[in-house]
Amino acid sequence: MIKTTKLSEDFITRTSGGVNFARLVEPMVEKRTIEGIDEIQYLYVSPWTSIKMHGHDGQWEVWLRPSHKTANVCLKDEEHELVNNSGVMMILMAIKGHIDYSYDDLAELFYRWGFSVTHGSLVVND
Repeated sequence: MIKTTKLSEDFITRTSGGVNFARLVEPMVEKRTIEGIDEIQYLYVSPWTSIKMHGHDGQWEVWLRPSHKTANVCLKDEEHELVNNSGVMMILMAIKGHIDYSYDDLAELFYRWGFSVTHGSLVVND
């Protein structure tokens, strides 16, 4: 489950720049927790290299490409591949988990972090 909670007031305070807004907005930090994470990896994929089509038994996987603000979601019981048809090193973060999230659950989370989100394989061409 992706859980949204507020950080305890013991950990937050208003900054000096917020004095004028003191009556309008209370200081608050919202956190979202992705439960059921099994592994987080950094992948360095060299130019003209691919990760073959594969699935994950009982796991979903999201490939994050921070340099391009993209996320590719592969749900449980699906297959995906990664193709780097470019002349540059590709750096990704792979997040794997086991809870039965829907595509919409994961897409909303990464969209809120500023990523464009697609379902399935990642193919990059020059």
